[in-house]
Amino acid sequence: EAINSVDPFFASQYTAVAVTHNFEGSPHIDKQNTGPFLGFAVGDYEDGTGGIMVECSARVVAKVNTKNRMARVDGRYPHWVGPYDSKRDR
Repeated sequence: EAINSVDPFFASQYTAVAVTHNFEGSPHIDKQNTGPFLGFAVGDYEDGTGGIMVECSARVVAKVNTKNRMARVDGRYPHWVGPYDSKRDR
């Protein structure tokens, strides 16, 4: 229902959901993706931290804010979770 409220077409097409907790990963490409995905993050971490970092070109990285919101990211480009304080009191 949440995905449908943001993107009905995507909601009718997606086939998988990934749920992570305190995820920290290195830059990677999702080779199995056939198109963009929706990222969403919740938690008690500082605004402006975390989010999904996407390499747009050799010298440009976009920071996509996913805190308490969904955002479309194309996992076929190098991407990773931006730094945040995972040990912060919750």
